[in-house]
Amino acid sequence: SGGIGSIGHLVGETLKKEHGLKMEHIGYKGSSPMHNDLLGGALQLAIDTLPQNVPLIKDGKLRAIAVTSPARAPMAPDIPSVIELGEKRLVAENFLGISGPAGLPKPVVDRLHAATKKALADATVRSRLAELGVQGRDMSPEDFTAFVAAQVKEWYQPVKDSGAKLN
Repeated sequence: SGGIGSIGHLVGETLKKEHGLKMEHIGYKGSSPMHNDLLGGALQLAIDTLPQNVPLIKDGKLRAIAVTSPARAPMAPDIPSVIELGEKRLVAENFLGISGPAGLPKPVVDRLHAATKKALADATVRSRLAELGVQGRDMSPEDFTAFVAAQVKEWYQPVKDSGAKLN
């Protein structure tokens, strides 16, 4: 995966646990060194984010088995989702959000949210995000806080099981 505690690492650990597989996790510092080993035959599989892999998949250098999103990805519509393959425990998506320190004044939070909302409404921004495999979603600060809390709850046990430690 792209590193210890990454979503790729956690999906791999979940896959291993769910199916009783014997796999050793190798945490790389990014996709490029992992690709070198994968393409060179030193790895049998990798779990990584889709955008970096699409060119290698299209060139026939990598074979994609599934995407971990609930549905097929618009940037790679021929690759089935883990849901289609009956693996709902493997659904995992990277997400981006804007966070600040605890106690950030509400007017600052509101201003950041308004700027983000405006950017996400811009067709050029949305097009660029889509090229990067990102689906921009406008969430209120409260909804984003609840979303992050739900993610923490969902991934707590897999993180614990993985042995990942905070630095």
